[in-house]
Amino acid sequence: MKQNHKYYLIWPDEFVALPPANEALQHTERSRLLNSKAPHLLHPEKRIKHKQTLPLMTRLRKTKDYPFKNGQQPNTKGCIVWTDYAIYSWPLIIYLLKINPAISLDKVIDDCFKHNNPSEPQWDAILTLFSEQGSNTPIVETDELDRWYDEVSLTHLSPQSYHQLYKWFGADIKNIGYMAFDYYMQDRDGLKAWQQAIQQHLASMNNLPAEQAQVLYDTYLAPLLNLV
Repeated sequence: MKQNHKYYLIWPDEFVALPPANEALQHTERSRLLNSKAPHLLHPEKRIKHKQTLPLMTRLRKTKDYPFKNGQQPNTKGCIVWTDYAIYSWPLIIYLLKINPAISLDKVIDDCFKHNNPSEPQWDAILTLFSEQGSNTPIVETDELDRWYDEVSLTHLSPQSYHQLYKWFGADIKNIGYMAFDYYMQDRDGLKAWQQAIQQHLASMNNLPAEQAQVLYDTYLAPLLNLV
């Protein structure tokens, strides 16, 4: 399994038409739970569904938590607008492996994805693991993330790369950065230092097979390592 699939939480791709009101609210609650446990995984996006508007009864009955609105701006008239949250399969799997160290990668995929297909998440199983094993984690605001970066900026990793790695590893990027700094002080090679630090972090996850960790590094993580 190699591809890093993208899912939308509020209006999932499998819904061609507007999600029913009760399911839309369930999707909103799903995003809140995921955000409370692993905020680094969620990527907010403003989305537009063209040539669709909310039915009259939906507009009359919707609650304040209902995520969809009719567009009011000139460029969104006659459209449904909302804030969605995208999440990617491999950062999600890495988080699930982290909070469930006794569970193998194969079991995570068996339990959390339909027919072992990472394009089809089993959200009930995923949310159960989040609820039972994950701890509430505050989002790392941009200013704080920038302060963490400043502590290791001597390694010459670009700030954009540091922020992108946060989206993969969450608050663990702080310790990964410290490891990279220590490696950098040995031979002053920033790219090599970050490679060693990320690979050491992945190797510390005993339920992530080394072969898969290498594929993830080569395919997704190495391309993020831009130096300044």
